[in-house]
Amino acid sequence: MTARDGALAVSDGTMPCPVPSPDTSHPCIKKIPTGWTADEGHAGGHWWQDPAITEMEKRGVHRDPGLLLSGQPTPWHEPEDCTPDCWQWRGAR
Repeated sequence: MTARDGALAVSDGTMPCPVPSPDTSHPCIKKIPTGWTADEGHAGGHWWQDPAITEMEKRGVHRDPGLLLSGQPTPWHEPEDCTPDCWQWRGAR
């Protein structure tokens, strides 16, 4: 990623990580920190995510991330379909 003058582009905090997953080619959803270049990367490991999940998150779907970390499929629903047994309500009663 370079600017038009040949200098490396500097992130404003919204620059996506350019490194895809070696297994699935899914993008890393971490951003390059403000003031850093893509070559400098970001702190910590990569967080590769299926673009379909990213779109679901933008819609605000409810899903249990703890189940996702286990590698198991997790049920999900749109916010307007939420019920009191949703994982987001656990401990809130």
